[in-house]
Amino acid sequence: KLSDTRRLGEIIGEIRSRGQASLIGAGHQTAVLRSAAYGSPMAEYQDEMAGVGYYKFIEDLEKNFQEKKDEIVAGLQNAMAEIIRKDSFMVSYTGERESVEQVKTLSGALKKSLPESTCEVPETAITCRKKNEGFKTSGQVQYVARTGNFRKKGLEYTGALEILKVILSYDYLWINLRVKGGAYGCMSGFKRNGESFLVSYRDPHLKRTLEVYQGVPDYIRAFEADEREMTKYIIGTISNKDVPRTPQMQGSISKTAYFSNVTEDMLQKERNQILGAQKEDIQKLAALVEAVLSDNQICVVGSETAIEKAEDVFMEVKPLIG
Repeated sequence: KLSDTRRLGEIIGEIRSRGQASLIGAGHQTAVLRSAAYGSPMAEYQDEMAGVGYYKFIEDLEKNFQEKKDEIVAGLQNAMAEIIRKDSFMVSYTGERESVEQVKTLSGALKKSLPESTCEVPETAITCRKKNEGFKTSGQVQYVARTGNFRKKGLEYTGALEILKVILSYDYLWINLRVKGGAYGCMSGFKRNGESFLVSYRDPHLKRTLEVYQGVPDYIRAFEADEREMTKYIIGTISNKDVPRTPQMQGSISKTAYFSNVTEDMLQKERNQILGAQKEDIQKLAALVEAVLSDNQICVVGSETAIEKAEDVFMEVKPLIG
């Protein structure tokens, strides 16, 4: 009931409170998404839906609720008209095969009850802008993220990147950030669309961590491993992929693959690249990581003292929570 503005105000307050806890508690995810948004329209969209951008939006709505409540109601009504309609209706079903026809029948009846398209949905152009932000918090640790895209430089995704992720997390990043640097954790990721990240978790350092990231290509170029070591890395990589799945998990993966245009052939190709990888395949990935680092997209969520001390690293420095 959108006209119940009193309840609407309470919901906005609850969302802001949960969002604040989430941004700080999962600072590594906050930093990675925000940094990726500097160059990726999809990441920019996701940030506006669930990241720093969304929190700032909700924060503004709560702060100016009395002046904006009519505008908020009108915006929600318009969003409902754009989304809840026949030509937006899709169903993902995971379950017994004999129930498929019944699901189709019930879904068809539900679709008939939805309104026809009555409103024009405007095309929205998403503009990305590199901000390299340092977000100050009251905490004493940092979440240091660096992101970029190798496909924009003409380089292709390969399953060997999955092995590299394991190697970095057990060797180079682990030793330099966790063992020597005292961070609680470190992560990396390389997507099919080229979007990639390096990030530290509950890290006492900032500039030192960025220097460690800069050394990743040289480490990869000099990477050495005999057949036994490569086999261990390959087993570690495959074991993360071949995990028991509940029907719900399998359905979720299938739905994501459908919307992402990922086929079984693509997954099999990746698997073959993982199983057949040699140390030379890992060494060739230095160029991909260099391409990622060349975008120089940095975002840090961390202590006020550490961020102000490293102010020259950032283009913008601001409080995470207003």
